[in-house]
Amino acid sequence: MHVGCYAPAGQGIYSFAIAADGGLKPLGLAPNTYSPSWLAASGAHVYAAEEGGDHIAVYAQDEAGGLRLLQREPSGGRGPVHLGLGAARLWVAHYGDARFATLALQPDGRLGEAEGWPGCSGADCRPGPPQAARRPPGSLASSGHDAPHAHMIQASPDGRWLLGTDLGRDRLLVWPLGPGAPKAGAQELALSPGSGPRHFAFHPRDPRWVYVLQEESSTLSTVELTPDGPQLRDEISVLPAGFAGTSYASGLLVAPGGRHLYALNRLHDSLAVLSLAHAHGPRLLDHHWVHGSYPRSACVAGHHLYVCNQRSDQLSHFNLGRPEAPRFTGRQTPVPAPAAACAL
Repeated sequence: MHVGCYAPAGQGIYSFAIAADGGLKPLGLAPNTYSPSWLAASGAHVYAAEEGGDHIAVYAQDEAGGLRLLQREPSGGRGPVHLGLGAARLWVAHYGDARFATLALQPDGRLGEAEGWPGCSGADCRPGPPQAARRPPGSLASSGHDAPHAHMIQASPDGRWLLGTDLGRDRLLVWPLGPGAPKAGAQELALSPGSGPRHFAFHPRDPRWVYVLQEESSTLSTVELTPDGPQLRDEISVLPAGFAGTSYASGLLVAPGGRHLYALNRLHDSLAVLSLAHAHGPRLLDHHWVHGSYPRSACVAGHHLYVCNQRSDQLSHFNLGRPEAPRFTGRQTPVPAPAAACAL
């Protein structure tokens, strides 16, 4: 497993060997002072979004699990915060200037030159309100509504669509998936005002259903990809009933087995478990304390889940023998300002 961190506390990408029982053995550090805050992995290669350097760093994993830098390539925009792999390409979302980009994957794992495009233009770039209309009582959550801010991009599993989020404009963007950058404007779906759409996940068996996690409202929107464009079908909170105050939703991932979603809540510091028994409407089941502060993302490796607790500088280990009930193992691994992790 490899963990990217925020500078200056984090010095790069920290690598670990995963034992059968989920324990982590340190393997070393690939130095990187540009805040490699998002990682994507393919084959024996790791791709890191250098949020503080506007580049993508490409690493090769050796037989001992260490990383060797192969390439640093301009990302095609400012402040890359998410990487998606699909259709033999790497896709990039840039928070800094709301641009998206794509780079072709070469046979040796390296990247071609970035081809970028804007997420909006002109009057369409007006941001949404600074606070979410559907925020919890007393919430002061406010982030990113000063301007457009791309936050995620990913190709659909069926190879039909390319999806992106714009947190600043409260939009989900959908393009037909082609061989490179989209040639036409996106179909846009307006989500609840001020909600701040961040990350999304596709239903594991029916990719026409997409679940969008919204940072400022701490809600999950269910979207159906239809012939007439994306349609909003549902929106529910990922916080406990009766919650009051400020929290920021962050990471979203599908649990092993594909019957549940995991959503992370920063400040509430919880892992929310949602049932996917009904694709058109996930149901909130439970919350689990992450045993740390400010969970930014998480990584699944087999039956193990590792939560990146950014402000408490550690990974918390969970056992996923029962995906509907993640169990904290009592183990934690020190890592400075962890932001994202990936397993090979």
